[in-house]
This record gives sequence, structure tokens and C-alpha cells, in this order.
Amino acid sequence: MKAKKLLLCLIMPLLSIFIFTGCKSDSLEKISKNLSTYNMEIIYNDDHTINVKQTLNYKNNTDTSLDNLKLHLYPNCFREGSTCTVVSTLNYNKCYYNGVSYGSINIEKLSVEDEEKEIILEEDNDILNVNFSSSLSPNSIIEINMEYSVTIPNINHRFGYGENTINIANFYPIPCIYENGNFVVDSYHYNGDPFYSDMANYNVKITTPKDYILTSTGNILSEASDEQFKIYNISAEVVRDFAFVLSDKFNVVSDTYNNTTVNYYYYKNQYPSECLKAGTDAIRTFNETFGEYPYKVLNIVETNFVHGGMEYPNLVMISDAVDVQSDYINVIIHEIAHQWWYGIVGNNEYQYGWLDEGLTEYSTLLFYEKNPEYNVNTDELIKNTTNSFVTFVDVYKKVFDTVDTSMNRKLNEYNNESEYVYIAYVKGMLIFDSLREVVGDKNFFEGLKIYFDENKYGIVTPDNLINAFEKASGNTLREFFSSWIDGKVQIFAIN
Repeated sequence: MKAKKLLLCLIMPLLSIFIFTGCKSDSLEKISKNLSTYNMEIIYNDDHTINVKQTLNYKNNTDTSLDNLKLHLYPNCFREGSTCTVVSTLNYNKCYYNGVSYGSINIEKLSVEDEEKEIILEEDNDILNVNFSSSLSPNSIIEINMEYSVTIPNINHRFGYGENTINIANFYPIPCIYENGNFVVDSYHYNGDPFYSDMANYNVKITTPKDYILTSTGNILSEASDEQFKIYNISAEVVRDFAFVLSDKFNVVSDTYNNTTVNYYYYKNQYPSECLKAGTDAIRTFNETFGEYPYKVLNIVETNFVHGGMEYPNLVMISDAVDVQSDYINVIIHEIAHQWWYGIVGNNEYQYGWLDEGLTEYSTLLFYEKNPEYNVNTDELIKNTTNSFVTFVDVYKKVFDTVDTSMNRKLNEYNNESEYVYIAYVKGMLIFDSLREVVGDKNFFEGLKIYFDENKYGIVTPDNLINAFEKASGNTLREFFSSWIDGKVQIFAIN
């Protein structure tokens, strides 16, 4: 495996376009008692639709009484007439390989505490506003019941079906985060991962045609089948999201590390044992480097997906379009690192994309550093990453006369996918390498552990990251971070 190939795996597809506070307890059962809980009955139909009956026991973990709750309806961003652009021009034909296809969610019934409510859609029909009859005080719970149907588009995406898999993610109404006196209602965007959510618990029953194999977030408690259907009962405690994948072509290999079962679901890849080993090696490495993975299962899933991969709690999607095995392994490691950075330590991915993506990229480098048998020269990787970023800045200036390298930007404030990737991933990786040089290895790795331990199961901003490394090093680091985040730092090519 060559470092240059790893860098190209990240950058090549883009060159052509030139609060809930953290909890230190490791007891998921204890934490789960303070969270909202979903109870869902899902039926998947052969016409690529699902029908859902859902009860959300929503807990108000804010410090404010709430008169209403707003929820994201992400499938409506895929509908005909949506103002959202769910895929970039560059990836349009790869996604819609059979021509344009639309998805949607239709809320059919809605009630709060057994009182029927008007269905109010806001923004671009992608926000559901649920009004309460009386204010919901802090630490109180309210029951919201709904029935809805979802149409899954024919698209190689995190939400969509392709030739081999049906990816059912971001499909259900999920509460918007409430902060600074308002619900955060940022809409879907093709740049990055446009998600921001709290931890919750899920009890899910899924019925599918009998020929499908299912893999999902959480633990499958039981599986039953008859001549027509399979029924899965699933429990997921203290997770940031819920997703599942279906296929009638899956093979599966499994292994365990400590108390975690690692499963690799595949239909095309020729090296399943190698992929599974990378998964268990990643859990071991990140456990030792950051802190313990608290869940009983991790599913690595080969899917039809336009990008390299995508992370969900207990489940990572790996694109079958990644043809080079070393690149495929790289995607597995990157997506598993996201279990720590986004999954356990959450952040607003719409506002601070670099915060999880940059640290995840550098975590992938740390994996190779601590596992030399993967034959990646990490010094060469940093050199190639640095020079690639310098080239990007130079070319961007020539084409557009100026370049914005600031990092705290919303996804819709980037001009294109290339700009987002170079800022969030490439520059995001370099900031952590520079931080390591500034504070030294001992303080750097201690800072990572502090950052994880103080913020797991919660939501962070850059301030939490800065505080962790200041605590570890005993140094003031705000000027250092500001120079990178505000775009003032000068980055030079490495010979």
C-alpha cells in the first residue's frame, strides 16, 4: 500500500471540478435513561417503499421549556421540486445511473399525547413542526406518535437503492437540535454530511421480503422468517442515528475483539478476510489510542454508494466502486474512526465539517503509524497531503483570483466539493499534524484521550477540542487554532 494512492483515493474524484453535554460514565444503560426513545415498526416493500409506525418519547434535555418540536424530514430533500441539491454536478450521472429518481416522506398521521395534530411542513417541506398543547419543561418527556411512508429513490447514495444494496439511512423524522433559542434547521446539502443530532435509543421491528439479509445499527435481538417475510427485532441504545442496509446478495464473515463482534457484509470484494482484519485492527488501535468502543457490534457493509464510504452508528458503508484493495482498506479504517469522531463524540457536521473529518483523517494516519504491517509511510503521506493542499491553493487562486481557506464554514458556503474536501479533510488533517508537533507526542495523545473522555455521548464545538489540548499540554493554544481555523496560517510545500 502506497501513501500516494491513499491521497489520490481522497482527492481524485474531485480534481475534475477543480445540547446534551458529554458523560464520563461508560454505562450505556445508565445514560440511556436520560435520552429520547424511538419505538418503530417498519415494513419494507418490494416497490422500494417503507411504511412506518413510530412512537417518539422525546425528552427535553435543554434548559428551556419548549412549546413545539421541529424534526428533519431528509427524504423530502430527494423529492421532485426540492430546492436542495442532494448530489453535485460531478457525481450526478454516477448517482442517477438509471436516470433521475425521486424519494420522499409522507406523514399520514400525527398525534401528541393521543391528541391528533395538524401536519405542518416548513422550510422546503423538509422540516416537520409539531406543536404542543402545553409547554414541555426541561427533563420532561412527551409522546409523539406518527405513521408515515417513505419512497426510496434509485440512486447510488446513503439513502437510495442500487443494483446490489438498498441503503436506508436518514429516512425517519429526527429532532432538530435546539440551541441559542432556536431549532437548527439547516437543510440537506451535497457537500459533506449535513447532519446534526443528539443521542437516542431505538427499539425497531423491521419486516422484509424473505430473500433479503439485513444489517443495521444496534443489536439484532431476534430474527424469524416464514415463506414470505423475515422479521428482525433490533435494539440500539445511546446512538446518534439509526440506519440499515438490505441485500439479497450478501455474504458475511465475522470476528470478535474484546466484547465487540465485527461483521463484514460483502458481495463483490475478493478479500473478505483482509477487510475483516482491518476492521478488528481498527477497533483495537482506536480503543488503545482514544478510548473504548462501547458497543457490542460493528458492521462493515459493502454497498452501492457514489462516495468512498459513510458512517452510521455500528454500521459503516464502503462503496463497491473503490476498486483498489489498498484504497478500500483505507476507507474501512477512515469510516471506523468516525465511530469515535461523530458517532460517540458528536458535532454539528453542517457547521464544523473539519472537526470530525479532519480528526478522522489524522486518526487514519495514526492507524498506519501504529500498524506498520500495512506498509504505509506516514511521513510520505503527510508530505503528499501538504503538497496537494499547496497545489490546490495555487490553482484556486489562478482560476478564481482568490481562495478562502477558513474552516468554520457551513456546507452551503463552500463553492464546490473540491473546496470542501481540501478544507475539511486535507487541511483538517494537517492541523492535527501541526498540533502534534507543537505540543509533542505525549501531550497530543493525552489530549485525544481527554477530548474523547470528556465529550463522549455529547456534542462538541472547536472550543471543546481546544480545551482538551490546553489541559493536556498546559499551554495556551487558542492563537494556534485561530491561525488555522481563520485561514491565516501559511502552509508551504515540502521538498
